[in-house]
Amino acid sequence: MHGSCSLNWGDVSVEKSPQASGEFLHPASLILIWLAFAFCVPWLRPAELSAIVLLFSLPLLLRHSAQYLKLLRRSRWLLISMILVYAFVTPGVAAVAVLGAYSPSQEGLLSGGLQALHLLALLATLALLLATTSRDRILAGLYFLLRPFVLIGVDIDRVASRIWLTLHYAEKAERGGSRRSGEWRERMHAALRGSGHEMVSIKLEIGRLSRSDYAALFCSVLVLGLLLARGMS
Repeated sequence: MHGSCSLNWGDVSVEKSPQASGEFLHPASLILIWLAFAFCVPWLRPAELSAIVLLFSLPLLLRHSAQYLKLLRRSRWLLISMILVYAFVTPGVAAVAVLGAYSPSQEGLLSGGLQALHLLALLATLALLLATTSRDRILAGLYFLLRPFVLIGVDIDRVASRIWLTLHYAEKAERGGSRRSGEWRERMHAALRGSGHEMVSIKLEIGRLSRSDYAALFCSVLVLGLLLARGMS
């Protein structure tokens, strides 16, 4: 794109600029790298997963502890359920011999713990990405990745508006926790229908990929290929 343009959809105005803001990596690259990591998580060993969880959790606990701990609290029942389901449906040696056939299996507990570790690795890496990249930059990265879909008729400006409004009102609801449940969704839908009272302007610095981006993406593909080869050997 050359120059900048704006469009209105609902109560959102999106302005797109070709100038990126000078980050080391474009947010589109960060999103692709995280997706590559998510794809290769099943091939990582327990020690590697544990190291990743610790490595990415440390900066989150030091600088964004409240948000990260809240994310872990919200995920706790999913993690516990995952471990229990594997523990009781996986055949093997009883972990509590006195319970006999009603005991969870040792193999199931190990499998459930491994699956929970997979999820923790995804949560920690995603949380760090979101904590270190602004909402508008994440949206710019998504917009960049969605541009090829214009060729098949996808209205990516509408998609960007929906994503921005969802994040905007969800964030406002989280900050003002006293509001009744679901109010933020009603306000978001009203904005999407154009019945809101404010015009919100979003400026997305789309930019383009740099040499650093291509190098990082190449390394990601290389690591992914090595992990796939190791998993199939």
